[in-house]
Amino acid sequence: MRFYFNLTHSRFSLFSFILSVSLLFACNSESGSKNTEDTISSEKLTKPKLIEVKADSTDLLFLYQDAQGEEQRVVTISEIPQELRQKVQVVNLKLSPTERKSRYFVQLFDLRKVNVDGTFPGRVLARKQLEDALANAQALPEQPDIIMYSTSWCGVCKKARSFMKSEGLAFIEKDIESDKVAARELQEKCERARVPMGGVPVIDVGGALMRGFDPKRLISMLKSK
Repeated sequence: MRFYFNLTHSRFSLFSFILSVSLLFACNSESGSKNTEDTISSEKLTKPKLIEVKADSTDLLFLYQDAQGEEQRVVTISEIPQELRQKVQVVNLKLSPTERKSRYFVQLFDLRKVNVDGTFPGRVLARKQLEDALANAQALPEQPDIIMYSTSWCGVCKKARSFMKSEGLAFIEKDIESDKVAARELQEKCERARVPMGGVPVIDVGGALMRGFDPKRLISMLKSK
């Protein structure tokens, strides 16, 4: 009887050990699958729409780095020192983290200059790209400057504006009818580049001019810079 008990106890212990190991591998496998799914879903996610940031916008949270490299959080642009407004992360508190896709993306704005429609230029950036740059004390990759010369009545300009905002591209828009300085600036650029004047939009991508609007060409110009 004692031998039978020991044998039964040994078998039970062995069974428990095998069950524990099986569950451990199952959990690890499930965890690995989840991590893989997270990676895949991150790659497949489309960028969220660029939010609208104006001087009088409310329900926004601004995150920036101070002179000591410490993150600061404020709720108005006026609280950010002028010299630190170039790269400010902005969070729309009206949207949930899921709606913002905050696990994967951040929205970065240049709050030093304003577009003709009163909005600040911004871009959508992968969160990992931002975190890696901060962790390694590296500068964020710069997007070539984009300046769109337009008019208020231009339909193609509206399409270009909508496309760049949907793609999270930072750009400055200048109305050549209401801004005479912008009109002269465009004329000088066209003369230097030997690009004939006439019609808008004219889009300056890091010094290269594109007359009209072609989404594929715009992306190609950005990649070549």
